[in-house]
Amino acid sequence: MAEVDTMLLHLAIKNVLNRARDYAAYVMACVVAMVVYFCFISIETAPIFKHIGMAGESLALGRILQMTGIVILLFVVFFLVYANLFFIKKRRREIGILSIIGIPKYQISLLFLVESLMVGLIVLMVGLFLGILFSKLFAMLLLRMMGIAIAMPFLISGQAVEQTIVMFGGLFLLMGILNSTMIYRYQLVILLQKMTFSHKVRRPNWLTYLGGILAPSLIIGGYYLADHTLTYMPRLERRFGFGVDLLYLLTILLFEIIGTLAFFQAYTQIWLQFERRWKHLYYRGTHLLSVTNLSFRFKENAKMLWMITILCAVTITAIGSAAMIYTYSQDALQQNTPIDLIYSQSQKPAVNDILTRYRVRPVSQVDTAYKLVTARFKVNSTVAKNGIRMDGAAAVMPLTQYNRAMAQQFEQPAVKLKNNAAITIINLPHTMLEAPYKKGTGVLRRQSVGIPLQIKQADTPKLRIVHLRKQFPNGAGIFFDGVLNVIVVNNAVYRQISATVMDRIYTVQLTTAQQMQKALMRELLQLSRNPRQHDYLVMQKKSGTTRYTIKTTAKHLSELSRSSVLLKQPNQAIANANFGFYLYVALFIALIFMLATGSIIMLKQLSEAQEATLQYRTLKKIGMSVNEIKRMIYFQILMLFLLPIILGSMHAFFAIRMLGLFLDNPGLQLAYLVCGLLIVIYFIFYLITANIYNRIVNAPLNSDGFY
Repeated sequence: MAEVDTMLLHLAIKNVLNRARDYAAYVMACVVAMVVYFCFISIETAPIFKHIGMAGESLALGRILQMTGIVILLFVVFFLVYANLFFIKKRRREIGILSIIGIPKYQISLLFLVESLMVGLIVLMVGLFLGILFSKLFAMLLLRMMGIAIAMPFLISGQAVEQTIVMFGGLFLLMGILNSTMIYRYQLVILLQKMTFSHKVRRPNWLTYLGGILAPSLIIGGYYLADHTLTYMPRLERRFGFGVDLLYLLTILLFEIIGTLAFFQAYTQIWLQFERRWKHLYYRGTHLLSVTNLSFRFKENAKMLWMITILCAVTITAIGSAAMIYTYSQDALQQNTPIDLIYSQSQKPAVNDILTRYRVRPVSQVDTAYKLVTARFKVNSTVAKNGIRMDGAAAVMPLTQYNRAMAQQFEQPAVKLKNNAAITIINLPHTMLEAPYKKGTGVLRRQSVGIPLQIKQADTPKLRIVHLRKQFPNGAGIFFDGVLNVIVVNNAVYRQISATVMDRIYTVQLTTAQQMQKALMRELLQLSRNPRQHDYLVMQKKSGTTRYTIKTTAKHLSELSRSSVLLKQPNQAIANANFGFYLYVALFIALIFMLATGSIIMLKQLSEAQEATLQYRTLKKIGMSVNEIKRMIYFQILMLFLLPIILGSMHAFFAIRMLGLFLDNPGLQLAYLVCGLLIVIYFIFYLITANIYNRIVNAPLNSDGFY
């Protein structure tokens, strides 16, 4: 019995060594997934991350990291089960042959169990070693993305090691048990059946042509609906209510999912059929064989390529959206607090007291006066049929003060205004606004340049808004989060306007050293969050006339309040830490998804490589060179990798673009950069797959002798 067990052990070791090339992609993907999982668990259990905080505010990282670990683990389970099917499918005949030569079923079962456990042990050892090695690097990268400067010790978490061994060890044990039961689950006749691939090229029928027409129609239709969301969705809302929004988005999603499936099942077959009719290209070199092979490859792998395309689209969309939201948050922070310290007139004594006690001599200190009036104007919008009417409180400021504030806070050039012209700053996404254009042209009507603006005061000149902007001088927060519109007029017009009430805002620019004083920043931050007095925008109606005033009181009123003290550095540090952390999590989840999708295509193609060896040997015997076979292999594998990533990237581009419409089109450079890195990883998978496939196919060709 001992001799039999020893023989089985030696046979299992030999099988693992002989199939090292087959296991390479599987082991690599599992190791990377384990490294990422281990590093996330190490960060979650590290004491330094449990007590991390910004500006006296603790950051809850543990729960998010724990959820991320669960997501990674679930996806790894899916990948392991899916990849394991390829290996078992390839080895059915081996199991049947072992049974025929007289080896008992329990020994065959034990052989496959031991082999699976050996592969799992290799993955565990390599994964834990690399996880421990790179855990500090992962942690340092997280701190870097969060903008936190802390000395990071080397992370060796016993809890992370134990949890990783239990989770992944249990998965590999489960896979081993599943593999070992195959001898009992299939009849011997089924096990001995050879894997066959139909290389017969069938002419497309009418259903194929119908699917080929539907595929681009649905895909392009989905893109069109996504790109015109702010045009069609409001129209549908006005007719059917807001519940139609979900139906609209689901329609786009279904168009892309069904269109993608039809693309791989039908459109590719029609495309290759047209190539066969293009004789000049079809009979050039090895293109005839490439087209024939691609025809049945697309037919056999259509559903897999469809699934890979959808996964790529979801992955790229998720990481691109996370990067875009990160950029949007940075823009929002800059627009809300464009300078180091902003405060209203009611907070001037408290702020001056703090600055005096800490002997702060700011780089600059500017005060800006506003006149509070009641104004009315209407802007054309894609989301409202009759436009958006703005009728309420507005703060009027002179052009000189506006130019000074915009130059200092946003580095904007100075603008000039005529006597009847005005600039209005409103808190609305510009993607939802329309300008009055001449029909059929892209120029403004000369007779209606600008938007009529009415300030409800006697002896006020007629004004027209010539610029709509979203950058509030001194920050949107000080204007009741943008509820209070800002109107900029010529200095002469400003003097003609009488104020219901005057408001004065102060801005302070600090030195870098002053911003690094923790005690000063802590006290200013506490004042910004818990001021002794609050400012409220109060509406008063008298004799049919609506008037707005700003009331300062220590009491809490039900009226609209504002942030009367805005502090840039601590709040920006907290926001950067939170958004940097979420981007970090999204980036590594996307990395796991891309590794898994690339590995699935790789394993699928390599599982077919052995069966294709005989075909390529025949081609060499009839005169085709090894280099020609190599070029043909690289071209075919490229098509199988290229189409899913191109189509998935196009889906993701329009999805990100649609989200950008709701976020007022923030900068997409970071989103495209991160998505580009994921595509590079996918391209590396193509090179590895093509290289291994070529070696599997060409190795027996190089050893053949022809006489």
